[in-house]
Amino acid sequence: MHKRLFAMLLAALLTASVFTGCNQTASETTADTTAAETIAEETETKPLRSADLLPAADFGGADYVIIGREYAKLGELPAMEFVVEELTGDIINDTIFKRNQTVSENFNVNITAMTGDAGALVKTAVTAGDGAYDLSWAHVNTMSTLSLNGYLANYYDVPHIDMTGDWWNQLAVESLTQNGKCFLQMNYIPFTGVMLSHVLFFNMDMVTEYGMTSPYDHVNENTWTFDTFAAMVETVSVDKNGDGAQDDGDIYGLLSSHGTSGVAFAVGMDVQPLAFTADGSFSLSLLSDRNQSILESIVSLTHTPASWLITDYSKENDLAKMFAAGQGLFYSGFMTDAYQFFRDMEQDYGLIVFPKWEASDDSYITTVTGGTGLLGIPKVTADTDRTGLITEALAIESYYDVYPAVFETVISSKLLRDEDSQKMFRLLMDGLEISFARTYKHAQYTDLFADLTAAGSTELASKVASLEKAATEHYNKVLESFQD
Repeated sequence: MHKRLFAMLLAALLTASVFTGCNQTASETTADTTAAETIAEETETKPLRSADLLPAADFGGADYVIIGREYAKLGELPAMEFVVEELTGDIINDTIFKRNQTVSENFNVNITAMTGDAGALVKTAVTAGDGAYDLSWAHVNTMSTLSLNGYLANYYDVPHIDMTGDWWNQLAVESLTQNGKCFLQMNYIPFTGVMLSHVLFFNMDMVTEYGMTSPYDHVNENTWTFDTFAAMVETVSVDKNGDGAQDDGDIYGLLSSHGTSGVAFAVGMDVQPLAFTADGSFSLSLLSDRNQSILESIVSLTHTPASWLITDYSKENDLAKMFAAGQGLFYSGFMTDAYQFFRDMEQDYGLIVFPKWEASDDSYITTVTGGTGLLGIPKVTADTDRTGLITEALAIESYYDVYPAVFETVISSKLLRDEDSQKMFRLLMDGLEISFARTYKHAQYTDLFADLTAAGSTELASKVASLEKAATEHYNKVLESFQD
């Protein structure tokens, strides 16, 4: 699968290069500009890169070490996010190679990476004071634990790092900063970060077969609400294998797990665990009349004959395979599913944003998953100046090279089969939420909508009441870690 993916990515890049070249020639002819003028204009508008934005430095070939993670949901991709050995002709491989080569040559540094138990290794290195690692990339739960236990540096204190730069995720900057401190971040140094965002796919052939209005039209007309979505889901329920039972051999309106429905749909309808005030204080905000109605709608939809709901996260890939086999009108899953399972799907599929609760709601929201990784800088490094400068340089080069290569050329143009899906992908990315409350979560409280969905229960008030004291104490301790 890995080699086939790279071959496809390379073909996409070559095709894009050919058409880009043709468009540039036509543009020059039409505008009747000279080659010299064109070169001068391109030079003036070329984005500034790390060598332009950062001070010159020579680190004498010192090592810059990244500790990463292995994650089965992403296949083999995490192993090549940070360092590759040589140019191979594969678009991702070669983009990573050239990024590292640029930074290495500009600042005379040796970029290395390893995978392992990042939480344990960073803790040991910081405790020993040996500065073994410069950057850590691990599961959100691992990274939040490192943050809360004081093993990560405040990004705002690290020299050369500009958190206002486009190469840092500004939604994460806003959400994960408290009291002028931010310990966790996301950008394109590890390009799989947003690949684990929740997304909603639909079977375009089934929409036509059942005579439904396209979800794209509902988005364009601002009628893409949960009621609209539910009405479409409830239309499809087929006992395909004829055994008279509801099982994984049938066809459904919705395929989901309790996480990709109880969490993803709730977030899409702006269900927030915490409410912050201007002075930084908070209150628990899961319990409200609005959220009660949202929970009842989610539970009602996921426990009907039109919905196949699983409560074992290890079987989520089975849902993706069912969708690829044409067994679902909608599938609530992950962006990774597109390249892992849908490239050979016979029926056409589309990508759509999660529905709003009401048409008057401001925007469409999606969230990164619990399996998403976040970046942190160990509190003790061998050379803080070097760590900050090289981290910033990698972030800048990744934003200008890795992001276009992976997301614009590959995801948007190749894995998404139609122009409307590409528009939805951009809309989804614009509304990507990285929640403070879910990053530093109190598991029972934060995941309550998922757990109630799994149980088919709508007892929100009693459950919140039973968790209120523990959740409040937890978040008080979290916010204490952000104080001076």
